[in-house]
Amino acid sequence: MTGSIYDLGYRRYDGPRLGRRHAVTSLVRHSLRSVLGLGRGARAKTLPAICIGMPAVIAVLLVAVRALAARGGLDSSLFVPGHEGLYATISVFPILFVAAQAPELLGRDQRYRVLTLYFSRALRRPDYALGKLIALSLGVLAIVLVPHLVMGIGSILLTTKTADAIGTELGALPVILGSSAVIAVVASALALVTASLTPRRAYATAAIFAAFIVPGIVAAIVIALDLGSASQWVVLLDVGALLDGVNAWFFGVDASTAAAVAGIPTGILLAGAVALGVGSALALVARYQRIPA
Repeated sequence: MTGSIYDLGYRRYDGPRLGRRHAVTSLVRHSLRSVLGLGRGARAKTLPAICIGMPAVIAVLLVAVRALAARGGLDSSLFVPGHEGLYATISVFPILFVAAQAPELLGRDQRYRVLTLYFSRALRRPDYALGKLIALSLGVLAIVLVPHLVMGIGSILLTTKTADAIGTELGALPVILGSSAVIAVVASALALVTASLTPRRAYATAAIFAAFIVPGIVAAIVIALDLGSASQWVVLLDVGALLDGVNAWFFGVDASTAAAVAGIPTGILLAGAVALGVGSALALVARYQRIPA
């Protein structure tokens, strides 16, 4: 039995080169599928399904309560939150989502040392960081927007003045999209920059929970001690208060967290949230400029 060796020589690739833009969009698409558990086992789909499904169920229940109240002749706006109060009702789910999925997005690439493969072609280090940020933000955006969609459809179906209801919901759409987008980017950026510090998923998840929860506890203690008017500004360290302030500013209502107790204007809370999001995104990019591939 004999074999043959064929010297075919080195052949260059002469096909189309899709370039950097295609590499970034492919990374975002693959990362979004990963955070949503698409194309993976049932276990990977469980948490995304809970974080997207439960807010939708809550919105359905709010619509049902509103329908029962209308049948009984009651003013449901007195005890059933509208679009402006929906985020405060579901705020735990975006935090749970980013705490679980941010380490999943970044940790495996570091643990298995595949960053060299990413950076050996058209994809650059800032592209990788920002692509992951876009993907996680889109996942959080789905969590925040789905209950608004359910509530909007419910509001239209519960009234006989369908055209007026559709006009009202469409008028609220820019506010809903703006608030949801800022909340999604800020929460995702903070979670990702925290997760980038360690490839171990358990440590990263614990650190993200700490980043969202511990400053709020510290702020609540300082405010409760009433150490002076200046101490009230410590609420700007509370990520939950900042995100709630974003929602309050866009809808033109008062904040519903410790920021309301401290008397901090919602515009300052919005500015604090934007600064946190931009700073976290820049820190994430800087981290991947230095991280070994």
